[in-house]
Amino acid sequence: MKKITMVLFLTLVSFSGFAQRVADQVIKMNSKIEDLTQNAITGIIVVKEGNVVRGISPETKAEVWSFDADKAVGSVSALETLSNVDADNLFASKRILKPIEGTVYVEALVNFKTILINTEDGKVVYNSANYKYTVFNSQFLYKDNEYLVKGVENGKVIASLIDLNTGDVKWKTEQGEAKSMLSSMFTFKANTSNEAQVSSNMIYSLYYGKLSAIDRTNGNLKWVGDLEYTKVFPTQNNTNLVVINSKGLLSAKQYLNVLDAQTGKPIWEDAIKTKYIVYLEDWGTKILVAHNSGFNFFNLNDGSKVWKKDARGEGLKKIIPIDGDYLYVAENEMMLIDKDGQKKWKSFIEISDNKEDAINYLGKVDDKVLYLTATYGNLVDYKSGKKLWRGNLKFNENRPLLNVFDEENNQFLVYNDEKLFKFDSKGSDKPDAFAKVNVKKEKELNSIELFSWGVALSGPTEVMGVSKDGKVLYQNIYTQPGDGGRAWGSALATAGSIGLGVASFGNAVMGSEWTMTTIDPATGKETTSVVKEKDEALLKKSANQAAGAAFLGDVSKRFGQRYQAMKQNRDYSYIFAKDEATSKKVLVKVKKEDGKELDKIIFENIRPIYEIDPGTQSIYYIFENELRIFNKKI
Repeated sequence: MKKITMVLFLTLVSFSGFAQRVADQVIKMNSKIEDLTQNAITGIIVVKEGNVVRGISPETKAEVWSFDADKAVGSVSALETLSNVDADNLFASKRILKPIEGTVYVEALVNFKTILINTEDGKVVYNSANYKYTVFNSQFLYKDNEYLVKGVENGKVIASLIDLNTGDVKWKTEQGEAKSMLSSMFTFKANTSNEAQVSSNMIYSLYYGKLSAIDRTNGNLKWVGDLEYTKVFPTQNNTNLVVINSKGLLSAKQYLNVLDAQTGKPIWEDAIKTKYIVYLEDWGTKILVAHNSGFNFFNLNDGSKVWKKDARGEGLKKIIPIDGDYLYVAENEMMLIDKDGQKKWKSFIEISDNKEDAINYLGKVDDKVLYLTATYGNLVDYKSGKKLWRGNLKFNENRPLLNVFDEENNQFLVYNDEKLFKFDSKGSDKPDAFAKVNVKKEKELNSIELFSWGVALSGPTEVMGVSKDGKVLYQNIYTQPGDGGRAWGSALATAGSIGLGVASFGNAVMGSEWTMTTIDPATGKETTSVVKEKDEALLKKSANQAAGAAFLGDVSKRFGQRYQAMKQNRDYSYIFAKDEATSKKVLVKVKKEDGKELDKIIFENIRPIYEIDPGTQSIYYIFENELRIFNKKI
């Protein structure tokens, strides 16, 4: 195999008035590079090019391991390419490399096979080519360092558990008849092969709605459900499963029921029928179910209601548990009830003009409730339910609404329609704008960050700093490169912040993901049934080596791939722009603290694939067969 070569560039090249530097290092490979990613724990940069997968050290920028996929994974014949590929994994994502959060592993699709790579040493700890089944779903089980694989073999759905410590297959179990490849590709149904739910001794696995219960120790198939489900949640009593199903492909209804975990049979005589489920809480012997038309506690053993009357909730959007109470929004009104379902406020409070308005923030601040919707903002006394301000602060619903919490001054800073406001819980009336600014592409703003001097507003082509007394301290405006680049702007989210002020509650609306919140009745402590059990040692290693990789938030969500036009974290914006003087495509690193441009890097393609190492601030960029590395500019 031909060896790769490394070229060092030490000269800065000047372009029309500013320095656009070339790479500090270029690693030339034998063929076009297809993808790269970084493992947050080891910091290793993983690169896939041709038949070779390589690991690059973040410290030395040198290759530390590599393997030939044809030898390590196995080559693929033309017949296998058409008939024996890990199809659902392949169609689920166009990414070749996918880090497994909280672990040293990277999952990869190589030669149409699913493999798991230990980035510490480059060893392939799982290779689907070694097995007869075709993989359609895979899942890492954190607690015991195990890998759960679901696939199809000889027309049967199988589940297999692999011990990653030894590489041994602990068991393989047939779950039932498989769907055809065409059915897998074209059947429209939500969550067709979603992740299995794992309890201490059981694995509850879904495939196209069919629910199977598998003994986690030996792989024995306990039962297969009679009905098709889209969601399953084991309860904390280890004897029940809460299940959701929709009857028919185009059904506009959801049905919630409870199963006996030993038999898989429904134990409620009547399922809850609704348009959609909003929120669930597991209290051990009862569950709180909030759905489109109301919410109530239900006894797990028979489904009988605990409260005499449902809390009103036609068009229910959100449920927020607060100090044993429940703050909820139905259509465009909110209400507070206690643990017994009794109203704590005399009447509902209107929080928006439009029943479909988004809720940017809703929560308790001191002894007040603050709401920020697309149209209104106000403070409400928590005990009495009375609005503090004589009138709502009106927002422009067609413009981004951004907010961040200033802990030092105990106030929210809110941006909308080129104005900034200070929301103080002690304020007796709605605030006037303390700043009015001129934003060039306001609809693209997506982030607000707090600093000691004020806030930084940013979007894919603009970064602005505004002091707490309303003065614009800096404003950087950029142009995106080409028609393809301009398409990114409209695709970016219009709300979000890394600080407090983000809608942090995990409640869902129709069509989005939601989880069951588990409440310990004795302590009131909340957990969630889908929180991954991560190895604490690995997480500590992650913190030391990757220096908090989770804080690097990708803002562009259009394709859900690795083509980001803009990346940012709290301190920096990385903006893909066109230099007006040279028309070259550049990545500009802007410091939000003062608006200074710290770096400008030439990118040569319209959809750059790159990674930013949060620990070293090095940038890894793919261009054809070159991995170009730009070290932090000092």
